[in-house]
Amino acid sequence: MTEPLSEPLSDEQAMAQVVDAARQIVRGAGLREVTGGFLFESCNDQGAPPYRGRVDMSFAVPAGAEPEQHFSQIAAAMVRQGWTAGPPAGKRPFGVVVHTEAVMAIIGLACGDAARGSAQVRGECRNVTDHRHDAKTVGVEISEQLSGS
Repeated sequence: MTEPLSEPLSDEQAMAQVVDAARQIVRGAGLREVTGGFLFESCNDQGAPPYRGRVDMSFAVPAGAEPEQHFSQIAAAMVRQGWTAGPPAGKRPFGVVVHTEAVMAIIGLACGDAARGSAQVRGECRNVTDHRHDAKTVGVEISEQLSGS
């Protein structure tokens, strides 16, 4: 049995944590043609609480740009805005990674499309609502929230 979290995040706080971070990446790196979705992701392999908010988004890789170099430029733009290069201690995700104290963003190619990049923004495992039966682990479209003002 795990210890209860002393400062859990509400559904709204967990969502805002990653949507706001994803929006920072979109604006800070000047991403174009952004689409994305939000979901709650269990932090264990049983699908039980705690959960974290997660944004999956894709964006256009500029014509003529080498994708890996473009992803490194996105990471560098975020580091200039106070993010930290690389993953948090103990994490080893595949891709170009940047993080803050609260979120980690993994940047790479979108599946099967060299003209599109993807970023997965993962929040803290601090949402204790049981989402196993409320369909919030499926995801909702948030493209407008990512590229709008």
